[in-house]
This record gives sequence, structure tokens and C-alpha cells, in this order.
Amino acid sequence: MSTPTEIEQLRNERASLEEESRNLNSRLQQLETQSKVLSEKIAVQELKNENAAKQEAIIQLESKIRYLENQLEKVLNGGSLEKREQEARKEAVVTSKEDEEPITVMVLDNREEIMENIGIEH
Repeated sequence: MSTPTEIEQLRNERASLEEESRNLNSRLQQLETQSKVLSEKIAVQELKNENAAKQEAIIQLESKIRYLENQLEKVLNGGSLEKREQEARKEAVVTSKEDEEPITVMVLDNREEIMENIGIEH
């Protein structure tokens, strides 16, 4: 090979390799940017998930607090909550659809109460 031809060939190869190097650098920069974007998206989504879980916990606790405040109010205004609930279960008023007359229904807790209420001695 002659020296001028060889020099020309080497210059062409060098130019081609320099172009390839620029393309590779550009691709590398794009991939690094994409990697950073994806990392940020992951961090943002993790924070959103954590915040959603915290918001749900807050909602549940606020609901529990409202329930407990209502229970406290009932106890303060009407004595024992347990006693009032038992009384409410023992006697309920039911309206018949046929004659619209109120009917009293009693829930009896034990056999003795049942026997006493239907007039049978035990």
C-alpha cells in the first residue's frame, strides 16, 4: 500500500471511529438521563404510596375517635352504655304493616324470664 493511500484510509477510519464515539457518548448520556428519570419516578411513587397509607391510617383513627367520642357522650348522658344496650335489646317496638298498630317485642335472655313471661312456673 502506498503511503498517501494508507494515510487517507487511516484518516477515514479515524473519522468513522470518532463519529461512532460521539454516537456512543450521546446514547450513554440519554441512558443516564433515562435512568435518573426512572429513579425519580420510583422515589415519587414510593412517597405517594407511603402518603396514601398514612392518609388511610389517619382516616381510620379519626373514625375511631369519632366513634369513641360518641360512646363517651352516650355514657356521660345516659349512664352505663352496656346497660342501655341491654335494655334496648330487651324491648323493641315493631310496627305491623297490616294494621299499623305498634307491637312490643321482648327479647328474653334466659329460660326463667321466658317461663315467667308466658305464665309457667318452673
